[in-house]
Amino acid sequence: MGQVLKPAIGEAIRIFRSARKHSQEGLGPSQSYISTLEKGRTRNATLIKIDQIGETLDVHPLSILAAAYRLANPEVSLRELFERIERELSEVDI
Repeated sequence: MGQVLKPAIGEAIRIFRSARKHSQEGLGPSQSYISTLEKGRTRNATLIKIDQIGETLDVHPLSILAAAYRLANPEVSLRELFERIERELSEVDI
């Protein structure tokens, strides 16, 4: 899953960035980091970086992760994904 999800995270960030009409330079981390991330070539995108990018784009970091998961797993509907998340959170009483 990680090898499929890694480029999907970069693609999700690029999609949100383009929709919000932001340049790579304005996202917080360096432009080269964003470029590498969007190409799926970075080792790992940390949650801290995803949160920072999401804050700049005014997009919840979970939206970025959900979009990436959907891009990597198009056979899973958004409804199925959210139902699974809701079920798993309720299992641990959160």
